Amino acid sequence: MWPILANVPLGDATITVRAYVTFLVLAAAAALVLAARGANRLGIPRRTAVAGFSLAIVAGLIGARLLDVALDWGPYAEAPERIFALELRGFTLYGGLAAGLLVAAVLARAWRVSIWSLADSAVPAVAAGIVLLRVGCFLNGCCAGTATDLPWGLVFPSTGPGLDLQILQGTGLFNVAEVSGPVHPTQLYELVAAVGCAAIGLRLRGRGAAPGVPALSFAATFLVFRAGNQVLRVPSPAATFPDLLPLAYLGAGLAVAALLLWRWSQTAGTLPVAVSIEPGTS
Repeated sequence: MWPILANVPLGDATITVRAYVTFLVLAAAAALVLAARGANRLGIPRRTAVAGFSLAIVAGLIGARLLDVALDWGPYAEAPERIFALELRGFTLYGGLAAGLLVAAVLARAWRVSIWSLADSAVPAVAAGIVLLRVGCFLNGCCAGTATDLPWGLVFPSTGPGLDLQILQGTGLFNVAEVSGPVHPTQLYELVAAVGCAAIGLRLRGRGAAPGVPALSFAATFLVFRAGNQVLRVPSPAATFPDLLPLAYLGAGLAVAALLLWRWSQTAGTLPVAVSIEPGTS
């Protein structure tokens, strides 16, 4: 865990460079660049794409904050001004993705391009954003998992979030002065899943899958994974619906999977298969 990347002296003040904020900014920048590049391949001018996706990112930040308020109401009830705070913390990824998707749908209509094609072009951008966000979470020590005996379990410092759950479970009462026990690195699980699910989507696009199939494949597989990963995460003590989150992600994943099957049946029904024709045959 490395929550503070650097302390930079600036005159009489010191600027603290925090990992979470740094990687949140990097995630937004990488997503913007990759999304604009993908849109440009659809014939949308780069400047127009950058302006449009910048709006989508702003909407995404608002959506991420609103979902965080809904799911973790306790801290906001104690300090309502946090809802409107400009600090770069207090966000829930899927609220941001949902809000950004709504703006993207409006942009696709305004740019007169297929929403399916625009979604496919944005898969690398979304995956890169998730990867960088989870790097920030890992370095910050937040979003960690429950205690585990598996060989890849990681030990966070005694201030790590995994320790809180161990104390509640009675498994970390006598070693709290040093470090907590090993926990699931759920941030890294999600990072790897984002790469793998995006690879599936890009593979389908490379094989000529119908527009929309790559993006829906990425979304469905990642949401189903997130349902399982959520079970392993330490719930916030102030979470509003901690036990319902895995079911919510699973339901969303299955809904997207159903949309994927519908889209598939509406286009070709099967993936294209490379066919070679020998010379002299017909």
